[in-house]
Amino acid sequence: MAKKLAYSERTIKSVLHELMTGFQLRNRSHAVAYAMRQGLICRLPRTVVAE
Repeated sequence: MAKKLAYSERTIKSVLHELMTGFQLRNRSHAVAYAMRQGLICRLPRTVVAE
């Protein structure tokens, strides 16, 4: 994520920490669940790989 956005890894971690603290989220899984409930992200359908 950091490379794609041209930010340092430390900057991304800092921003994530600030957001999670501000929204009182316990961990990244909690953050993802919160974002899904708020309609900020949606779950993509799982694809099956043929053997």
